[in-house]
Amino acid sequence: MTRHKLKIFSTGYLADIALAVLSFWLALYLAYGTGMEPASVKGTLVALVAYGTSMAVALVAFRLNQLVWRWTSADDLVRLSQAIAAAGISTIAVLFFVDPSVTVPRISPALAAVVTLVLMAAARGLARVMSGGGLRALFRTIAPNAPATILVGPTDAITQAIHTARLNGPLPIRPIAIVSTLGTQVGKIFAGARVFGGLEALEPLVIDALSRNSELRIALIGRDPGRKAAQVALQVSARRGVALMRIPEGAGATLGAVHPADVLGRTRRELDLRGPRGLVRFKKVLVTGAGGTIGSEIVKQIAELSPSCIVLVDSSENNLFQISSEIRATYPSIDLVVRLCDIRDEPRIRAIFEKYRPHVVVHAAANKHVPMMEDHFCEALEVNLGGTCVVADAAMAVDVESFVFISTDKAVNPVNVMGAAKRVAELYVRDCSRRAKGAFHSVRFGNVLGSSGSVMPVFERQIARGGPVTITHSEMTRWFMTVEEASSLVLQAAAIGAEKRGAISGGQFVLDMGEPVRIMELAEAMIRMKGKEPWRDIAIIETGLRPGERLHEELFHNFERVENTSVEGVLVASDPIEPPDNLRILIDHILEAARKDKETAALTWLQRVLPDFKPRGDAAGLKAVDIRKLD
Repeated sequence: MTRHKLKIFSTGYLADIALAVLSFWLALYLAYGTGMEPASVKGTLVALVAYGTSMAVALVAFRLNQLVWRWTSADDLVRLSQAIAAAGISTIAVLFFVDPSVTVPRISPALAAVVTLVLMAAARGLARVMSGGGLRALFRTIAPNAPATILVGPTDAITQAIHTARLNGPLPIRPIAIVSTLGTQVGKIFAGARVFGGLEALEPLVIDALSRNSELRIALIGRDPGRKAAQVALQVSARRGVALMRIPEGAGATLGAVHPADVLGRTRRELDLRGPRGLVRFKKVLVTGAGGTIGSEIVKQIAELSPSCIVLVDSSENNLFQISSEIRATYPSIDLVVRLCDIRDEPRIRAIFEKYRPHVVVHAAANKHVPMMEDHFCEALEVNLGGTCVVADAAMAVDVESFVFISTDKAVNPVNVMGAAKRVAELYVRDCSRRAKGAFHSVRFGNVLGSSGSVMPVFERQIARGGPVTITHSEMTRWFMTVEEASSLVLQAAAIGAEKRGAISGGQFVLDMGEPVRIMELAEAMIRMKGKEPWRDIAIIETGLRPGERLHEELFHNFERVENTSVEGVLVASDPIEPPDNLRILIDHILEAARKDKETAALTWLQRVLPDFKPRGDAAGLKAVDIRKLD
């Protein structure tokens, strides 16, 4: 395997040699105190040099020359004791057999070994205490039969994970190498494992380790091991047949499964919850689409912020049952209202709002499957546009304090009816913000990883069947975000909008989605997570773009002015063009045509609001009509 050039000398190594020399001098002093004859000056110098040299060699031989003192473990103390014993035996051989003329007390090497162990152990214990490591974990060893593990991640995260694990008992893994993704502490040794820098070291280390271990694992460490690190680890694990595991931050050394989110490389944000808590605490919150992927996660996060009441609205009885059961079991003190209702049912929606009079509304209900909506053109308009108008109107009627509409990146320069309906809904929410007493805003973002109907569950089913995995185009990219992050940022945006309504009136919040991900990369990563190699074990085939799809999505219109907000990850896009004064009239025409299942008429009215909308797929074939002749 490739060997990295490592420094022999380190500050700790030189300090250990100094402690060894000091220990032998103290041993001679103790020997004199027992009444033994003092050594000659020559004998003293020879003994000190012999012991110091023997210790220098022993520390290197036992791989202690690059050990960082604050990282010392029980296993390191064992090796330290062995190194000291070896140095003592070597010194005895030099003083009493190689050169018998040297006169020192015969007990001095044994005393020196004891003093050396005490001083070195004390120095390491002090270093651990001063660095916050404590002494309790110092005496925890590696568990019997612990699997050999190569750790990949930031060095500090790795050391913290191992320290946390040792606080709870013997270490459940046996570290044999550390690959530092940040390239820090290279050459040092922690828990018996040397630190290597650079991901290119991983595969040679795995090859070498497989020749010496019957069982081997690669473990990604920390909250953010990095997208590249996750991808490289996946590739190596698949090629070499090694299990890839995950040790999240704060989990000690508890091994878990690798999740596709690890491949996204998104940095987890530490968000201040004071804004969202101030928005919903002791207040009534209504969430539409409460049983969906986004809606249910938003409900869970709201429940953490002490609302007085949560009203769950959804048209799926099964989804509504699942989320209501979970909230009642986890937060029994919260007043929970469950309403099975379609957001297009204006009388019932209005009655729900009038009865419970929520302070905050999160409108997450929507039809989102693009190709499916292309086949159900009018349904998409009725739900995504008409349903939004119904909920927004009901919210204005009861003077809600904050209304948040969940939009999508497909609303930017839309090429499908789902995106076009969402875009017009964005415009209507902006129009409401001019007329409502409360704050009305939209939050736009890309795909949510693992949501129902998304690509990830489809890939999982295809891989489970042995393939092939189907993608529409090898160059297609999408923005992805975890549902937890998206939901938390939605609530952050709602809090900003409510607090700074005047400054952001009509503004469109957009979540920072990071870098787009190639769908091909996601497919390859998911195959490798199952221990398979793409193309070799599982085929990937292209099927072509489906109706309404495009290769790359957008997050902003060219005319929008994008600015940062006080919350990292939340942007605001200001549109200098106000919605038309007759927007609601045009929307009513769109919805009237949709209710009558007149797709051509609905499209024509839709293009009155969005003149640049040019649908693809089946809808693109609809013929335009003269709107003056519509019923």
